Amino acid sequence: MDLLTMNRNDFSVKELIEGYRTLIWTERFQPFGDFELHTEDIDYTRDLLPERSLCTLLDSNEVMRVDSHEIQEDDDGVPQLVVKGRTIDAFLTNRVWKNAPYGKSVKMQTKYTIKQACAALVWTAVVNDTGDDVLRVSSTYPAGNSIPHVICTVSMPEGTDDGSVKARKIENGIIYDQLMTFMASGKLGIRIIRPNGTKGRKVNFGSGGAYSVETVDNITNCRFDIYKGRDLTDSVVFSWKAGHLDNPKYLFSSENLKTGAYVVGDPRNHYYTDPDELPGTNTGWNRLDTFVDGGSKEGSEDADDFEEGLEDKGLRAVRKEGSRIRTVDAQISPFINFKYNVDYRLGDRVKVQGRYGSSNQYVTEFIRTQDENGEVGYPTLSSKLS
Repeated sequence: MDLLTMNRNDFSVKELIEGYRTLIWTERFQPFGDFELHTEDIDYTRDLLPERSLCTLLDSNEVMRVDSHEIQEDDDGVPQLVVKGRTIDAFLTNRVWKNAPYGKSVKMQTKYTIKQACAALVWTAVVNDTGDDVLRVSSTYPAGNSIPHVICTVSMPEGTDDGSVKARKIENGIIYDQLMTFMASGKLGIRIIRPNGTKGRKVNFGSGGAYSVETVDNITNCRFDIYKGRDLTDSVVFSWKAGHLDNPKYLFSSENLKTGAYVVGDPRNHYYTDPDELPGTNTGWNRLDTFVDGGSKEGSEDADDFEEGLEDKGLRAVRKEGSRIRTVDAQISPFINFKYNVDYRLGDRVKVQGRYGSSNQYVTEFIRTQDENGEVGYPTLSSKLS
């Protein structure tokens, strides 16, 4: 792998990092990705990759931020440096929204689709330099939270099914946590696209939280991009019999499965199930319920708006925390026709013909490793997206 340092101001690529012993680079649909590098060249690597610096791969658009350095001895007593970091969407864990009354969940001042609500949170966290809070009427948000040369884009064209326009609820806390609720509800992902001369749909929010997009050619900024996987089950098939799967590991688990959720605070006692599950199966032994706290309605809030805002929490409970796990973890043969980021990408649904049955699986992560034995790369395939 060609690991490169980056300029933190304009995201341009700088120097090639050489001489490391091992590198593991993992890109994920949800949550953020990470990397881990081991090297005996301690001073050289610490100079090139100091804490909070940025790096990327030559053949990847993702950008990662260095979190830590640790010096330890290997089995032969040789000191080595371990460098760890995460994709820069993890930086959203450093952004806080706190304009709701204490202990309350409140609706955004504008009704949004799931895609638009996700974009509103990302734009607020790292793009908004106005000083105004577009999420809450008559409120402010620190302009200093904006990051130069960073924009928010959406790769889902208008008309893509990302939920109807609804009142969306938010609460005080870490913006990334709320973003994961919306993304789990809508089965969306966030990725980083470093400047690469391509076009995209740039998001902006105006007065009152009005959402708009514009198509921009030759984007020179770093993009926090909201996107959705595609259904490729008819065209991308990984087959055990054909030798596509090397050393596969299969996991089948219903330990945390929940098929329905009540949201405490819902005045209509609505029961949320995953609309992608087959109807008529949620009874008897197959009915596995949970509940989450939805907060309480504001005094003047419309009852319909309040109920709409609870749906995202209910769907997260059954789609993310409470989903059935069916995963295939295997190295994919490098000799097959399907290539990562060419024929399939993170979030896509593909067909897996394994030794223990055939199923449709999501590409949830892609792991690249390089050591003394060479370089390999393979996806993790799962029945759930995170």
